[in-house]
Amino acid sequence: MEVVTFLNDLYTMFDSKIAKFDCYKVETIGDAYMVVSGLPVRNGISHAGHIARLSLTLLEEAKNFTIRHKPAQKLSIRIGCHSGPCVAGVVGITMPRYCLFGDTVNVASRMESTGEARKIQISLATKVLLDTLTGFEVEERGHVNVKGKGMEVTFWLLGEWFSADPAPED
Repeated sequence: MEVVTFLNDLYTMFDSKIAKFDCYKVETIGDAYMVVSGLPVRNGISHAGHIARLSLTLLEEAKNFTIRHKPAQKLSIRIGCHSGPCVAGVVGITMPRYCLFGDTVNVASRMESTGEARKIQISLATKVLLDTLTGFEVEERGHVNVKGKGMEVTFWLLGEWFSADPAPED
């Protein structure tokens, strides 16, 4: 019951934050929380910005999250982001579900699994889109062995600065 209570508290907090972004919760499996932007309603390259902002928000909220049965323990979450094409649709009759399929989903999962605690790892594809949108601070992590892809350069998403604020200094 402690695990169920913990995940319910965590997902309730995540759900309350996702409502503020153009993002859609696809599913939760165990302690994994999968979110998409640009589906089911397409939003062009802005999906990367929506996911990045949500990721930064969830990472910040996790700092103040209290695990009821272990209040002294701090929550460690890993977040991974990747952008690309995928197939989406409702499958099943007995228990229909909105599902995502394709390599993009797999790479996003690998961004999370090869990441580090309390960090957001993004792929090169996502970094390129965030650079186009401007305002996001990223740092090259280096090459990571991504299962099924080999060595890929990845980045840490560090934050977002706004046009009213000066750009971070190099």
